[in-house]
Amino acid sequence: MKATGRNLVSAKVLSLVVLLSAVPYAAFSGNGSLSEVSESMQAGTQTVSGTVQDQDGTPLIGVTVTSSPSNGVVTDVNGKFTIKVPSGAELTFNYLGYKTVKVKVGTRTTINVKMESDAQQLEEQVVVGYGTQKKVSVVAAVSSVNSKELRQSSSPNLANALAGRLAGLTSLQSGGSQPGFDDADLYLRGASTTNGTRPLILIDGVPRDNIRTLDANEVATVSVLKDAAATAVYGVRGANGVILITTKRGEVGQTKLDISFDQSFQAFTREPERVDSWEFMTLRNEANRNDGMNEEYSGKMISRSLNPLMGLDPNDPDYALKAARRHYMYPNHDWYREIFKKWSPQSRVNINISGGTEKLQYFVNASYLHQGGNLHTEPKSKLGYDPQARMTRYSFRSNLDYNITKNFKAFLNLGSYIEKVGMPGTTTYGGDNKWMIRDLIHCTVGMKPMTVGPTTPDASLGYDVIPDKVIRPVETDRSPFESVNRKGYRDETRTNLNASIGGEWNMTFITKGLSLKGMASFDAVANTILGGDITEMSFATSVDEDNDQIYFAADRELNGTLSLSKSGYTNYTVNLQGSLNYSRTFGKHDVGAMILVQRDFWETNGAPLNMPYNMMGMAARVTYGFDNRYLLDANMGYNGSEQFSPKNRFGFFPSFAVGWVVSNENFLKGNKVITNLKLRASYGKVGSDKIGNNRFLYLDNHTYSASGGVAVGGYGTINENRPGNYNLQWEVSKKQNYGIDLQLWSDWSITFDYFIEQRSKILKTQGMAPQFAGVPQWPYLNLGVVDNSGYELEINYNKSFNKDLFLSVKGNFSYNHNKVKFWDEVPYADGYYYQYRTTGQSLNQTFGYKIDWSNGNGYFNTQEELDKYTEGYVDENGVEHKGITYNLSTAPLLGDFKYIDQNGDGIIDEKDRVPIGYTNVPRVSYGLNVSLNYKWFDFTVFLQGVGKYSSYYSGQGVNENIYQGTFFKYHKTAWTAERYAAGQKITYPRLSTGETCSKIQNDFFVMDRAFIRLKAIELGYTLPSNALRAIGINKLRVYFRGDNLVTWDRLRTSTTDPEQTDQIGYPIVKTFNFGFNVTF
Repeated sequence: MKATGRNLVSAKVLSLVVLLSAVPYAAFSGNGSLSEVSESMQAGTQTVSGTVQDQDGTPLIGVTVTSSPSNGVVTDVNGKFTIKVPSGAELTFNYLGYKTVKVKVGTRTTINVKMESDAQQLEEQVVVGYGTQKKVSVVAAVSSVNSKELRQSSSPNLANALAGRLAGLTSLQSGGSQPGFDDADLYLRGASTTNGTRPLILIDGVPRDNIRTLDANEVATVSVLKDAAATAVYGVRGANGVILITTKRGEVGQTKLDISFDQSFQAFTREPERVDSWEFMTLRNEANRNDGMNEEYSGKMISRSLNPLMGLDPNDPDYALKAARRHYMYPNHDWYREIFKKWSPQSRVNINISGGTEKLQYFVNASYLHQGGNLHTEPKSKLGYDPQARMTRYSFRSNLDYNITKNFKAFLNLGSYIEKVGMPGTTTYGGDNKWMIRDLIHCTVGMKPMTVGPTTPDASLGYDVIPDKVIRPVETDRSPFESVNRKGYRDETRTNLNASIGGEWNMTFITKGLSLKGMASFDAVANTILGGDITEMSFATSVDEDNDQIYFAADRELNGTLSLSKSGYTNYTVNLQGSLNYSRTFGKHDVGAMILVQRDFWETNGAPLNMPYNMMGMAARVTYGFDNRYLLDANMGYNGSEQFSPKNRFGFFPSFAVGWVVSNENFLKGNKVITNLKLRASYGKVGSDKIGNNRFLYLDNHTYSASGGVAVGGYGTINENRPGNYNLQWEVSKKQNYGIDLQLWSDWSITFDYFIEQRSKILKTQGMAPQFAGVPQWPYLNLGVVDNSGYELEINYNKSFNKDLFLSVKGNFSYNHNKVKFWDEVPYADGYYYQYRTTGQSLNQTFGYKIDWSNGNGYFNTQEELDKYTEGYVDENGVEHKGITYNLSTAPLLGDFKYIDQNGDGIIDEKDRVPIGYTNVPRVSYGLNVSLNYKWFDFTVFLQGVGKYSSYYSGQGVNENIYQGTFFKYHKTAWTAERYAAGQKITYPRLSTGETCSKIQNDFFVMDRAFIRLKAIELGYTLPSNALRAIGINKLRVYFRGDNLVTWDRLRTSTTDPEQTDQIGYPIVKTFNFGFNVTF
């Protein structure tokens, strides 16, 4: 097996090398060989220099200046260039968005050029569903970000790099930054359903969800389609919005080799704020006293933890041995730091080659990414395996375009990656590989700092015990040291190959503007998990503080051997598309049309629910524009999903949009302030068939049992788990969008969109139906109705103050708010302050108890205050206040929260719960990117944030009563009578060893997760080009960057990142980078 694996990797590497070498040669072969180019250059050359500017005199950076496909340079940050050309050559100046300029050199050595904006070229760059449209003609809600901005992130996951970049798109890294498991939660205009909310993702026009593995260097643009005018063509998959990713392609011109290197060092953004051993024991004793129990730790134990050498005589001949034993018996562990390193490395290398002739254009990219592990692991030479948490990824992409004839061009897109992810085995519990690291953090956070270990001592301490064996902690069932080093390993290998081949036929022989396009795509994925599990001998310990002794007892005699396992799965996807396109201009009339048919098939083997999926359908678009002023856009999707019964399998999803380019009217033409103004409006219907892993819900679901219970005489039974619903349909989303595109003084551009969505026919079970014996679950029905509305604002400012100073500011702000209109919810009985917990609220709204903050801190601070609350009293005005009883887990004590009796019945119970905070999907998201270029320097700051976003925080890492106590810094200022009397800061209710009436869902533990994050800050320097060209380099830039360096938030605990809800998930990381980019 190993030989086969090595041969496979060698073959892939050899193929990559051959392709990287062959493609440039094939490109050159169209217009002459390399030797012919060399001979022509030697025949007689001259050096030409100059500056390229726009019509306003602003230097243009990155203009391609060529004299032939094999000879060219690009302008620097001042718009300057220097090139050696043959005598009698002609220079061609190419720049995106500007008209191409050609200049005969003659005998000149200096050529200065001004380039004219090409509106037509700019208009063609907007990517929409199944095609592109002129920018002036787009009436849909579309936002885009380019590769340059995405490369400012060090995240290995492109989805995380999108956070804060696009109006309407929210990206949350709730799962943390574990190597290979750093997925993001993506929401487009919030959430409108309790079923699948993730947008549809397409890469180069093909549905693909592997956005996590894309390298930003291979991406040209990322566009989000938000309204029905943009997403209706995707029909039953368009309700949650669409993310279109377009990878880079080659352009006609010289071969360009680009090499990037980035070295990073990562650390956690937040870590648990531990307490020392003596502080832990003091806090535990405080919790015991609050519960009316005896103190758990003696004064001697606490004193020796504070000073392990207390009472020892330095003149004692055995002092060194006794001191070593004391330090072993009374440790002060920082388990988090002993398990996790402070810093871990990340390295990234990217190489791409691009260019082409009129015949063939190519872009070839190869990248390498390695995330080093941050666990303190024992060496592989000792263990026989590597349990480090790490990830290595090799990625490759090749996009080729070949003009076979004047009217027919073909393309071939290839993409692949190999990803190797490692981690410790860690746990005997079930769950996926990501859960294993979570379990490791779980037991790390739960370990007491004074727990002896992590292993038995060596012979130097003189104990009669086998050395270097794991010590099992009392407070948990496993040691984090054991989980990392003595439980085995997991190695996961993920491979992917995707290919698309197609062509476009310009059918001008029939009529001008008519074309036919076809594409066939194939994706294959294989995941293999190799595991090794082991259980070794372990010991329990007990400390006799009176006799200054520690005792060891074997509690697990097993000295296991490594048990190997292997599992995995494969899946493949086929996508077929064919479209007929028409685009033509008749005087002032622009007419466009598209009709497309497609078929999808995918299947997973070796995983649950591995039945194949099928989907087919068609899409159509008709566009009309008059004089670039009045615009009409009609879209349609008609497709089917086998998730539903044959009679409900297909659906029709139309949309209509209109636009008015006001700035092209005579009364506004030529206005120097309002240079562009467009009004947009759209309405349409799209669908969603995302029902999770539930397949064929229109069929009855049965289970078979080989033997029955007493009621059926022990015979086998067939049980109907859930009846089917033959009338089940997809969810329906009706969307409205109203937008304004505004440009002022050619420096400012502003886009504003207001949207309204109604999601109906949401799949759920019937709440109003009674339960019957023999029917464990009711069938799914199309019942739920949710309204969602909001707005988005994008503001861009670009200003060149002079040839040396350029400023760019790009900001976006989004707001959305959903409300459940109908949920078929059973109302609660009379007496409930809120009879509905879903209807009328936002999806997943948290309910809890409202604290009475009227006394200043919300606690019962004195016995008098507690007695008045529970027994009642008559105030100074003679008004009687009845006592209030807690019908909760415990009765209130001093230091507990004082709740408001919402319904006034004298009882604090379930009936008093009210909406607390917001939901776990932010209503507000925003980003601000500021870039400043001065001569050869560039400086960028990027801020990202969310708001109106909250969750309930509880359990390990928050509460102190887990296991036998888990205390952190904020528990040191918990409520005590002494602290209250002294007027000191109080940050937590009274400590307890168990559950209390305070540690429930209330407006203390439902915390505001709003935050602003310094997402990136970067300083770069581009070396002057004149010195570089002498050694064949067109451009060399070096930079320093930091990611996630500072986060401002409102959490009551500073130990948890606001994108996460506890301390046992793998943390988010901050990164310090340095790197360079060189172009040949």
